Amino acid sequence: MPFVSQTSLQSDYTLFSSNCPIVIDNGGSNFRIGWAGETDPRIIFRNIVQRPRHKATGETVTIVGDHDPALMKYFDCTRSSPRSAFDSNVVYQFEIMEYILDYGFERMGADGSQVDHPVLITECVCNPVQSRSKMAELLFETYGVPSVAFGVDAAFSYKYNQQLGICDKDGLVVCPGFTTTHVIPFVDGEPVYKACCRTNIGGFHVSDYLKQLLSLKYPHHMSRITWEKVEDLKMEHCYIATDYASEARLFQKGGKEAEDKTRCWQLPWVPPPVEGLPSEEEIARKAAIKERQGQRLREMAEAKRSSRINELENELQGLEFLLQQLGNVEEKDIASFLAETGYVSKQEIESSRAKVMQSLRKAKGEPKGEQAETEEKVDPSAAEKYPLINISDNMLTPEQLKEKKKQLFLKTTSEGRQRAKQKRFEEELERERQNQQDEEKRLENPELYLEQLRAKHRELSEKVEQRKRHKTNGNHTNGNHYLSGGVGRGERLNAAQKERMRLLTTAAFDRGKGEDTFGARDEDWQLYKLMSKDNDEDEEGPDAYEAELARISSRLQDIDPNFVSKSELVPFQPVVEVPSFRPLSKEDFQIVFGVERFRCPEILFHPNLVGVDQVGVDEMAGVSIRRLPSRSQGLNERMTNSILLTGGSCLFPGIRERLEAGIRMIRPCGSPIRVVRASDPVLDAWRGAAVYAASLQFPGQTFTFCRENPSSNPNTKLLPKTLENPSSFAEREERSFQYLFIYITPDNSRTRAQVNPEMDSSERRKSGLNLPAGMSETSLRLETFSGSYRAISNLSSPSKATSCSDRFIPCRSSSRLHTFGLIEKASPVKEGGNEAYFRLLKQELFGSDFGSSSPAGQGSPMSPSKNMLRFKTDHSGPNSPFSPSIFGPDSGFSSEASTPPKPPRKVPKTPHKVLDAPSLQDDFYLNLVDWSSQNVLAVGLGTCVYLWTASTSKVTKLCDLGPSDSVCSVQWTREGSYISIGTHLGQVQVWDGTQGKKVRTMSGHQTRTGVLAWSSRILSSGSRDRNILQHDLRVSNDFVSKLVGHKSEVCGLKWSHDDRELASGGNDNQLLVWNQHSQQPVLKLTEHTAAVKAIAWSPHQSGLLASGGGTADRCIRFWSTTNGNQLNHVDTGSQVCNLAWSKNVNEIVSTHGYSQNQIMVWKYPSMTKVATLTGHSLRVLYLAMSPDGQTIVTGAGDETLRFWNIFPSMKTPAPVKDTGVWSMGRTHIR
Repeated sequence: MPFVSQTSLQSDYTLFSSNCPIVIDNGGSNFRIGWAGETDPRIIFRNIVQRPRHKATGETVTIVGDHDPALMKYFDCTRSSPRSAFDSNVVYQFEIMEYILDYGFERMGADGSQVDHPVLITECVCNPVQSRSKMAELLFETYGVPSVAFGVDAAFSYKYNQQLGICDKDGLVVCPGFTTTHVIPFVDGEPVYKACCRTNIGGFHVSDYLKQLLSLKYPHHMSRITWEKVEDLKMEHCYIATDYASEARLFQKGGKEAEDKTRCWQLPWVPPPVEGLPSEEEIARKAAIKERQGQRLREMAEAKRSSRINELENELQGLEFLLQQLGNVEEKDIASFLAETGYVSKQEIESSRAKVMQSLRKAKGEPKGEQAETEEKVDPSAAEKYPLINISDNMLTPEQLKEKKKQLFLKTTSEGRQRAKQKRFEEELERERQNQQDEEKRLENPELYLEQLRAKHRELSEKVEQRKRHKTNGNHTNGNHYLSGGVGRGERLNAAQKERMRLLTTAAFDRGKGEDTFGARDEDWQLYKLMSKDNDEDEEGPDAYEAELARISSRLQDIDPNFVSKSELVPFQPVVEVPSFRPLSKEDFQIVFGVERFRCPEILFHPNLVGVDQVGVDEMAGVSIRRLPSRSQGLNERMTNSILLTGGSCLFPGIRERLEAGIRMIRPCGSPIRVVRASDPVLDAWRGAAVYAASLQFPGQTFTFCRENPSSNPNTKLLPKTLENPSSFAEREERSFQYLFIYITPDNSRTRAQVNPEMDSSERRKSGLNLPAGMSETSLRLETFSGSYRAISNLSSPSKATSCSDRFIPCRSSSRLHTFGLIEKASPVKEGGNEAYFRLLKQELFGSDFGSSSPAGQGSPMSPSKNMLRFKTDHSGPNSPFSPSIFGPDSGFSSEASTPPKPPRKVPKTPHKVLDAPSLQDDFYLNLVDWSSQNVLAVGLGTCVYLWTASTSKVTKLCDLGPSDSVCSVQWTREGSYISIGTHLGQVQVWDGTQGKKVRTMSGHQTRTGVLAWSSRILSSGSRDRNILQHDLRVSNDFVSKLVGHKSEVCGLKWSHDDRELASGGNDNQLLVWNQHSQQPVLKLTEHTAAVKAIAWSPHQSGLLASGGGTADRCIRFWSTTNGNQLNHVDTGSQVCNLAWSKNVNEIVSTHGYSQNQIMVWKYPSMTKVATLTGHSLRVLYLAMSPDGQTIVTGAGDETLRFWNIFPSMKTPAPVKDTGVWSMGRTHIR
């Protein structure tokens, strides 16, 4: 059943009163929104957002939910994939969540500036407080909702089905969702959160596993196997096997039953047209066309032959005329006559005449016998060509001796050609004779002749292949070189080769001791001939077998149309595609899946199939039952007698029977087990929330809380009378759905519907956690859990002070849940001298929170190597980490000698404000963001510069450079009143930021100005033309000096705080330091191996300079400019784009590009990481710091500016808090 969205615009929004709540089921897969009291949600769509670019205009659009495939062809989706706001089942990307809420409220018909209805929104069990508070802040500040309530989706579904009579008050709810699976026990109709379990396996992992298997099985159809299609195939055809092993054996054996369970997905396929036999008329027509074409080709060939004969006859006549004239020329005039004709001698003219005559006879088609006779007639004249050969050397002059040697060489060459020609002629005659004999045999019996020819071809082919294998592998035809016997060609040397090797070795040994004089003597050349001559009989050329095989192959190609030579098949062997002679059939476009139908959903019960070391659904139920506070047999039986399956992933056929069988294996024999499925596993969570939101008690639970003294704040609302008495409020909530909610009000105060009577009112107002009953927020400590089930029972017991975490994730490797065995508790640490050492060692390794171990009898020390987490009660006493001594008063250590380490400063992991910055360029060499001392942010977007005032969030357009230019850099003066702008054309403009007027334009650069830097009176500009110009606005010249030192583009430029030194970085991997008294660099630092853009001077230490390298370098290096030494360096693992020192503390922040796009805060000089922030999807290329030094703004190619509160103030070194002063609402920079 494919998913169908419901996104039609609602028109009855104004018909509902402002008291009617809006119910939102915010699931990891789908988003559902509707009105309280209705049976079905109004709007349903996938909980994803995609932001592709338009191919024509380049504009970025936002697509929420499902997209229309017909419209997506107009957009470029290569750099924008569908994104979700969830990490597992927790919302962490609130920018995406804002897009989804915008779309949901807009489809509901809320077109005003605010949503004036209470909102009830679902969340996962034990949702982190940070995620819940961010969601509440988003709803309050962006949409102006009057009140918000949060509820657990699985609890809503269970209560809704309990009202329908499907499940009992005591039971378990098993919720396999999209990314996680939860098990929550209910006792007397209330959930026991500290006994719940969670596993990171859900429907998403099932679909991803199925997609991987099908893509590996059918790689040619990967484009067809889309995520949406895999989702449909999963819901239509996948099922849960009752016994996975037996089901797999069934498909392994095959048979009728396995064939019946196999499904086939037929891809679109069009059968090729079938060509029928041509008629006689068609055959005759084609034959006539072929005959006409042949006749035309013959006529063209005859015409070409006639033209060739005419040319050769004319050339022959010219040569004969030339010889006739040469005979009439006197002896003394022969040289001058030949020089005019272009020939050297009479012999050359006669040779050319013989060649032309031979070509003419060939063109006329004369028999070869006549050619031989003519050649025999010409041969006797050869003696006249070489008259000096038979004359003795004593009778010849030196010139005649040279001519004799030349004639001897020509005669030898000519005779060799004649012999080769005669040999070829004889071979041709023999070939014609054999072909004539073969033709006679073929005519006598064609079939027998063809069969004999094929047999002979096979025999010769085997012999040739065997000979080749023998050359390569010797006698081992299987290629095994490690057996005894003969060696192959690659391993042996014949006698001639051995002799050559001996001669080479001897020559090298004799000549290697002194001066190399090889070749000075004649015997050296004889030795060289012996060494270079290869007498290997195996390389004399093709043997008789290969020649005969070539002849038979040629003969078979002439008489057998189906014969294909092996040499023609070799180039086609690497081709993997289907051979062309076999047409594609319907089966080639079918995707068959059989084992995949039950193998993919099996990961719900065996997550280790996909590499997740956690337990399955059936074992999670056993874990939850074991973690219940009460372990009575009757309660356990009631729990297993009412197990509710809900969630989208429980729709697989067979899951109910499989879960029942799995639980029966871990429960005692005879225990009642009943597993039921929810009435609608997908919509019951929203329906349960809608029923509760329509109840009478819901409005009273979302009223605003206020402070105890309302007169201290005029904007504070008064408490409703129903909430004036906290005890009565707690009693009323205990009778309703107190287990479901945490209520958050617009003033960011929080309270629980279930109030602990033991806590006073101030403690209840401070509590922000979803705590079980009897557990306070200050009594929680996060520690590692050893995995002992006996420890679990002790922790879960009401009599113990230690209680388990409600976000417990069972791990098979650490808890051995597959055996459900109990292990003994580890023996406590013996009292003695080693106890203090053990405590100190654990504190140094695992932190101060780990330093205080629990007293004996309350559990063994926890191992940090395990995977389970729990909340541990903070026992106040001598072992408290905040006591004067970390070992307590009885440890023997004085408080003066050992003080507790200072806890690390907490830095918010998410930005407190995000600005859209369209057209913000993704260019490493530009500097487009700067923050002035007057709290105004300047951003260069395309051809314009925009100013954003932080105090009022007002955006002002400062200038537009026009279509022929663009902004490459911006930089404020230190006073913050003037701003300089570097352009793509190489200009530097100075503007008055307060009045919005241009003050001056300065030129001097040949190309773009990518970086600017102000001192107190000098403006420095760096360009792609490799120069740095110094500008002084007090003089009329465009620049007062030019600094030349870089060999590539200047991309980094910073003045020191005392204006004495200027640091510049370039694409030539150099970091140069200049002073005011010289136009040559005083320091050249070349340790970087990539472009140096990130440069920062320390405000705390004079002469301390930090620099960062690009992708190939990835290092931050610290320099002392007083002596030029490198003080320290650290490899960050990513491209360093920017650096900035904190004004308030001795820390430095760096932004990075390829490949992690992170923001890192470092403590100097130890260079330990304080925080690592992520959020940008592309390189973080731009960085600026606020005037107070607490906030930084980062920009990236994803066209967003993000504000991070990372540094403390100078006066208050308290930890930075992520408050709600900045709105989470997304705004635009223009």
